[in-house]
Amino acid sequence: MAHKPGTRMLFCDWHMPNFLPEIRIDYDEYFDEVRRTGAQTLIFMAKTAHGACLFPSEVGVTNRTMAGDLFGEIAGRAKAQGLEFIAYYNVVLSWELGRLHPEWSQLDREGRPLRMFLYPCSCMSNDEFADYVGAHMAEIVRKYPIDGFFLDLQYFAPEGCFCVSCRRMFRERFGYDLAPGAFEAAQWLDLYTYQAEVRERFIAALRERCDAERASGPARPGLSWSWNGSGSPFSISATLHHGADYLSTEAHPPEYLHADHATRYCEGLGKPFTLFMPESQGSWGDWTVTTPETIKGLSAIALAHGGSLNVNHVPYPCGDHGGKVPRVVWDTIAEVFAWVAERERFCTGKRPVPVVAVLHSAHNARMLQALARAGKGGHWAGETYGNEHALAQLLMETHVPWELRQEDVPLEELRGYELVILPYVPYVSGELAGRLRAYVDGGGKLLASYHTSLFGECGERLGNFTLADLFGVDYVEESRYSVSYLDRLDELFRPDVPDMPLLLKDAASVRSSAAPGLNPANHVLYCRPRGGARALAYIADPIIESNFETGYYVYHDHAPPGYGTEYPGIVVNTCGQGRVVYMPVPLFQAYRSKKSPFLKRLFAKLVGDVLGVSERIRLQAPVSVKTSLQQDEEGWLLHLVHLQKETDSMYVDSFQRSDAIAVRVRPGWPVAAVEECVSGRALEFHSRDGWTEVTIPGVRDHLIVRFGRA
Repeated sequence: MAHKPGTRMLFCDWHMPNFLPEIRIDYDEYFDEVRRTGAQTLIFMAKTAHGACLFPSEVGVTNRTMAGDLFGEIAGRAKAQGLEFIAYYNVVLSWELGRLHPEWSQLDREGRPLRMFLYPCSCMSNDEFADYVGAHMAEIVRKYPIDGFFLDLQYFAPEGCFCVSCRRMFRERFGYDLAPGAFEAAQWLDLYTYQAEVRERFIAALRERCDAERASGPARPGLSWSWNGSGSPFSISATLHHGADYLSTEAHPPEYLHADHATRYCEGLGKPFTLFMPESQGSWGDWTVTTPETIKGLSAIALAHGGSLNVNHVPYPCGDHGGKVPRVVWDTIAEVFAWVAERERFCTGKRPVPVVAVLHSAHNARMLQALARAGKGGHWAGETYGNEHALAQLLMETHVPWELRQEDVPLEELRGYELVILPYVPYVSGELAGRLRAYVDGGGKLLASYHTSLFGECGERLGNFTLADLFGVDYVEESRYSVSYLDRLDELFRPDVPDMPLLLKDAASVRSSAAPGLNPANHVLYCRPRGGARALAYIADPIIESNFETGYYVYHDHAPPGYGTEYPGIVVNTCGQGRVVYMPVPLFQAYRSKKSPFLKRLFAKLVGDVLGVSERIRLQAPVSVKTSLQQDEEGWLLHLVHLQKETDSMYVDSFQRSDAIAVRVRPGWPVAAVEECVSGRALEFHSRDGWTEVTIPGVRDHLIVRFGRA
């Protein structure tokens, strides 16, 4: 069914065990406060991580400390109040099932039951467990007027699973035993493929069973479906979001950069999405409220990309405050939702203005995890996310509009972007390579980094880059040095970048007892330029390779730069009508490691001057101001989000950032008006050299500026 969640969503993450003296909710007060917040949707706990459900169940384990039918009372009142009502179901975690059905447990390779997030966990490959969950959820559909399900924790534990069912099904799927002691990367890749397939079949079976139950009952609208992780950039599956009506993932302070990264991942999948956020200080269960400004900051991130924030709230289950959510929590949510309501009409139903597309590859994420499990280096597991994360910060702080797109984006859509970036895509298929060649040949611009296109499908190192013709270089070998320097930079980087060698220290490090984290595992690549390619910087080797265990090192950390090489550190190449910048160095992870302002300026010069991006918008603003550029039939909408943390804190600081923000746009149509959307205040603008220019006198939290069509 087509479904779009509201922008004002409440989530009650109420994981109540069976051993408390009681659990209760003051229903009248609860729904009076829900009404006061202006919420549109309520997601409420049906079955908890402890394993008991909050309704009298004929299938599952009923919480024995509640009075009556707690879930049923909440469901009835929510629908009477006109709310969309979603049932939360925690899928694999359960202390109750761990005791009642240990044979359903996920197991490690030695056959020991696993725990995930401190809870026993059942395996989705077990037919009896799958039937139990399906029957339990069908019971909810049959008994209660729910509008849909949110499925949480439908995961395999990181250490598993090697239960009897998994061993049998894996052999049926791949034709060999699930015996990880002898696995290489290709076999670990098969295991991750198997787990992704099992998870998605399991979810699809639940949907089919519950949808059939709904169809067989009284006439009601179909169920909406979402599951945690369907909108997560950590996903190792390119199809996990299939079948979800809207995408879901989590956003926790102080990880505001991750929240932005996740919203762009969801946006790129083309479905509505919501970010789940605890109302408490940092994570679920802190039981102390955060600040309105902090929730507004995360809300702004979601709204600026067409999504919504799903704010948690939890009643105290018993004791002196039993049955109540603190008034300050309701006050905070009400303030945030009123603020959201002012903006939501300018945020929903929009689409991004295509400027930069960053390509994400779920296959590469899965392959790199397989390399890590095969003992090739633990750092591999985080390379996809780590490089994307660093690139996200660079693009946001240089104010370049960007989207995160899946690697299968059609050529016709690619051609709509000024620039495509491959931050870390070691395996590039022949089909993707063909699309990229056609894109560049037709005038597109490409920026790629480090190992991109140097690996095969199962993680094997190739003799040369698949995209060597686009990069304008041929692979020679990997440097033996764990740190290197960018040296002899082209004059185009002056005066923004200082005239000295710039440290390149990757975030991925070898750990030892004597020197944890000092010798990075990722070394620069020596490459030979082809004719026509131009080096914009060169690699300089350090004077020695440090050995911190024997005392063979200079100073405390890095060996200083020693000797220049003729191997380029940055190359620009012309292909057809397009242009390519390739960096055979781990620049993004180096930036993540040190946050060097000089690497940021170097990146800005590459994008803005060498590649000429963007020809549609140029913006000068403080780094604490994040941007998103959206469009609709009436014109463009520029979102300016002021997101600055209090000193060394998880909380967003609230103040008017009064620095003038200079904006130049060239949308391809005449601009008739520029105004602040919420206040309606007109902004003075003028035209110069084909650009429309406007100065915005600062921003407090989230400012939306409309550039209206003539």
